[in-house]
Amino acid sequence: MGAVRTLGLVTAIKGTPTPVVLAAAYYTSANLATPGVVLPVASFSILKGIATVFLSTTLPVIGYNGENGFIPVQTASPASATQEFNALNGQPFNIYGGIAPGIPGRGEQVTLWAFGTATYFNGKRITVIDNNPATNSFRFYFQHADVANTADATGRTAPSPAQHYRVIRIECAQTLGTDVLYIGDLNVSATQYMAALSLTGQFSIEVAGENIPPEGLFIDTSGTAGTTQAMISVIY
Repeated sequence: MGAVRTLGLVTAIKGTPTPVVLAAAYYTSANLATPGVVLPVASFSILKGIATVFLSTTLPVIGYNGENGFIPVQTASPASATQEFNALNGQPFNIYGGIAPGIPGRGEQVTLWAFGTATYFNGKRITVIDNNPATNSFRFYFQHADVANTADATGRTAPSPAQHYRVIRIECAQTLGTDVLYIGDLNVSATQYMAALSLTGQFSIEVAGENIPPEGLFIDTSGTAGTTQAMISVIY
């Protein structure tokens, strides 16, 4: 048997699939070092097949990087010719003298959920092209019509953790009352689920395997109160 870690409670939101592991208390703790912190969204935009998400907090140094790593804010004032070119094109030079985004698919991965306006982002695991610490934003490829910068403060993001698990256990919180928790993939709902948990019926489920990626398991609920929660634990 592997090592057990209890990640704490995750709060389910009715009608909004929420990742059971990434949104658990362990990952939302303000004391936890990045990556692993759930970061809130301020707004988003889409231009020519590239989406930009603006965070309402400081962009972390790790977790949201493109294939060229963290790109610091320019220090030259006025900007150099190179910086002016890159600012106009949205393409900062990488450490090898090339231009980001470079080869796609090598950036860090981020999971998106709880968007109220950009619902097409929900449940997606995206690969970052590059970021901009000056605006606390990151970009990724996303095929969609252009959208001007739009507020979407309910949106949440989290770096997809590198670690996978042997077991992910989900158990009803003792405060659940008569509510039901629905467990499944990013399409989970009251009518489409892998398991329905309640205090009066099946109250827990374990998803077991050899290499389970946590960002693919989501939770929904029949309840609307903030006490609609589940306790999450994992085995490495």
